[in-house]
Amino acid sequence: MKSRQPKLEKTSNECPNALRAPRIPQLGFSTLVLVSCACVWYGSAARGEAPSWNGSSTNEITQPGGGPSLLADSGNKSFVSSFSPSFSTPEAPSGSEREPTNVPPASPLEAVTNGCTSQPCGETAGAVGDPHRVFCEDCPKWGVLTFVGYDSWRGIADDSWQNNGIHVGANLGTWLGPVSEATGIGFQFGGSVGVYDWSGAEYRPRDSAVETQGFITYGFFRKPNQNSKWSAGVVQDWMLNNNFGVYSQNPTLSQIRAQLGYAFTPSNEIGLWGACRVLSDTNFVSGVGSTTWRPIDQLNLYWHHKWELAGADTSVWIGLPEQDRLGGSGSLGEYIAGASANIPLSNSFALYTLVTYMHPSAGPGGAGSTEDEWSFAIGLAFYPGRNARSTTVAGQCWMPLMPVANNGYFLVDTNHH
Repeated sequence: MKSRQPKLEKTSNECPNALRAPRIPQLGFSTLVLVSCACVWYGSAARGEAPSWNGSSTNEITQPGGGPSLLADSGNKSFVSSFSPSFSTPEAPSGSEREPTNVPPASPLEAVTNGCTSQPCGETAGAVGDPHRVFCEDCPKWGVLTFVGYDSWRGIADDSWQNNGIHVGANLGTWLGPVSEATGIGFQFGGSVGVYDWSGAEYRPRDSAVETQGFITYGFFRKPNQNSKWSAGVVQDWMLNNNFGVYSQNPTLSQIRAQLGYAFTPSNEIGLWGACRVLSDTNFVSGVGSTTWRPIDQLNLYWHHKWELAGADTSVWIGLPEQDRLGGSGSLGEYIAGASANIPLSNSFALYTLVTYMHPSAGPGGAGSTEDEWSFAIGLAFYPGRNARSTTVAGQCWMPLMPVANNGYFLVDTNHH
């Protein structure tokens, strides 16, 4: 799927109105002036016309105070990001130690706070792989993406059958005013709807009906920034089912999902994520009896990696599900393994995929074939704010940290299958 980029007039280094967002308050007037001057100054420097503070030109890129700019070395993979200069400053190039002439007394430029990665200035920005591209310092106070994709998955409630279909959804992240400015904490809300087995399923009592499934995710998150390399998120997930499992039931389930990570470099983060059930559901099934469905508790160790500048985001994880099987008929699973990727195709579109597998505790055979869980999803995401690309594991400003729940993040156990 190919997006058409609107052609913008190359009149200045300012963001076009479509990309402009209100500035973050409480940074101080002097800081905003310095940041704006730096954006214009570096824009000229990228074209080899960098003006010094007295209006003369120089090919040397420095910042107030005489230190090297974050973008001084074109061969270095450092980049403008939400991290502080001390977190990703490249080695100073030769000759950059000279004091710039007529520099007015000023403190060093302050990094943009709260995980904000500035957006490219339309056509004034350089190539994707060019660390010398121009960035505006406007920081949007919300971020949103919509997505559509294909699902194939199977759970314990499906016995040895699998489900196939299409899902659509959206995920929104936003700041919380003074609370966000003081703490870096944002709020996210999202949901999705999936329709599966469009031709029905012969193993269900309602064999001609499709299966529909909805997910709702909402909660709080904090991304790493120059003050702290830690990230965290806590959300509640809801699963709403219709014609679910081999008994064609409609259970409503809920879990709490949490994540804690540490970005030890701008491109690498490690941490833990897990889920804990909040709500189970029980229905009476004719010929079977009282049947219960409940979310599976799990804990996973993950590694999150950003590939090159504005490249793909990938995560891999391995973990453990709870061991107690619902109904007391043995253990549940041995381990969980998963991987996800988000690959920008342009500023507005990205390809995403997810694979999850829970290995059963039972050995190969009839029991093992009905006790594992797996999920595969692939799809296309659309970013209305043209912020599909990001430069660090912190991601774009105020974009949601946690994905909307799906059958890969929300595993279900049952006492009858």
